[in-house]
Amino acid sequence: MLDLKGSTLKDLDDLDAEIRISQMKKQKTPDFITHKPDFSYFRAVLSKYSRYSKIIIIGNGGSINSFKAFYESLRHLARKEAIMLTTMEPDRIAEVLQNRKDDTLVMPISKSGTTVGQLESTLAFYNAGYRLLPVTGTEGILAAMVQKNKLDYIHHPDIGGRFAGRTAVGLVPAMFVGLDAEKINKGCLEMYKECAKIDIKKNPALRLSVALYLLEMKGYTEVFMPIYNTRLNGFAQIIIQLMHESFCKSGKGMTFYSAEAPESQHHTNQRFFGGRRNAVGLFVTAAQDDNKTRVNVPQEFRDIKIRDGTLADLDRIPYAKNLEFEFLGTYHDALNNKIPSIVLRLEKIDEKNVGRFLSFWQLVAWYSSLLRGVNPFDQPQVESSKDISFGMRKSYKR
Repeated sequence: MLDLKGSTLKDLDDLDAEIRISQMKKQKTPDFITHKPDFSYFRAVLSKYSRYSKIIIIGNGGSINSFKAFYESLRHLARKEAIMLTTMEPDRIAEVLQNRKDDTLVMPISKSGTTVGQLESTLAFYNAGYRLLPVTGTEGILAAMVQKNKLDYIHHPDIGGRFAGRTAVGLVPAMFVGLDAEKINKGCLEMYKECAKIDIKKNPALRLSVALYLLEMKGYTEVFMPIYNTRLNGFAQIIIQLMHESFCKSGKGMTFYSAEAPESQHHTNQRFFGGRRNAVGLFVTAAQDDNKTRVNVPQEFRDIKIRDGTLADLDRIPYAKNLEFEFLGTYHDALNNKIPSIVLRLEKIDEKNVGRFLSFWQLVAWYSSLLRGVNPFDQPQVESSKDISFGMRKSYKR
C-alpha cells in the first residue's frame, strides 16, 4: 500500500490550480493507461529462449529505466540475471562481452529503433555472434535488422518510453528473469483505478502533483528525494526521467535529484538544510521484511561514549527501527526548519506494489504536465542534442 502523507503546505486550495484541475476532467485517458499487454504473446516468444540464463538489456531512458526499477526492487525474487547497458563506452562494452554468448540473450529496446548510441552498442554484440531479441516498432533501424536477418522480435507499442513500463518494454524482460509480470500489471491497474477520479482528496497522485505545482509557484524549484530503501533505489532514474522530460518545458518545472539514504545524510543534507531555500523534501520509505534482527553490543563495548550517551544505548534495537529513526531525524529536522516535506511509503515491496509505485509516478508526471500547460509526451530538448551528436559522427574523419 502506498501512503502519501501531508506536507508543510497544508492548504492545497488555489484558484489557478482549481481551474486547471477542472480542465483535466476533459482530457482523454492516455494510452499508457488503456494499453492491454498480451501476456500469451510474450510467453510464446520467450519460450524459444528459455535456455538462456542471462539477458543483456540495451537501451536508454524509458526503454530501460522501468525494467531497472522492477529488477532492482525485486531482484531477490528473480531466477535469472539481467545486465543493463546504457552506454557505448568501450570499456563497459568489453566488460559485458565477457558473458558467454551461448548463455546470454541480448535484448535491444527502442520504440523508434533509431537511437544512435544504442545501435552502436547493439552492433558490438551482433558482430560478436550474440543472439538478439529486439523490442521495437515496425519501422526504424532495429526493425530493418530484424527483417534482414529474419529475427524474432517483440512489438513495442506506440507509447513513449518513459510511460511504457506496463508494455513489453518493462514486462517482457521482467518475465524473462522470472518475475510475475502479471502481478506487476495488476498493481499498475489498481493505481490507475484508484487515481481515476479527478478529486484532490481521493487521488494521491493528483494531490502530490498539485502540492508540487503550488510549491513551484512559491519559488521552490528543486525536489530532494532521499530513498530509505536499497531495493527502491532503482526507481530513481525513471522518476527523474518522468518528471524532467514530461513537465520541465517552456521555462517551467522542478529539478529532481535523488540519493541513497541514509547515506545522503552524510553529504546532501548539508545542501538541503544549509543551501538555498528552494528545495522541497520528498522522502521515500518502505517497510522492511526483517523487523526482528537487532543490534547486539558486546558487554566490553557498552560503556564507550557516543554523542551524549554510550554504545549501550544502541543495544537490542531492531535494525529496521534504527533505519526509521534515521529517516525521522531528517524529516523532523526539515519540519523544524519549515522546509516543505512529503513522505511516500510502501508497506511492502512485492510485484503488485512495485507496479503501483511505477504507475503512481506516471500519473504524477501526466498531472504535473497538465497543471503547467505543457505536453506530457514530447521532449524537444532531448532530441536536439541527439541531432548535434549525430552531426559530429557524420563529420568524423575516418
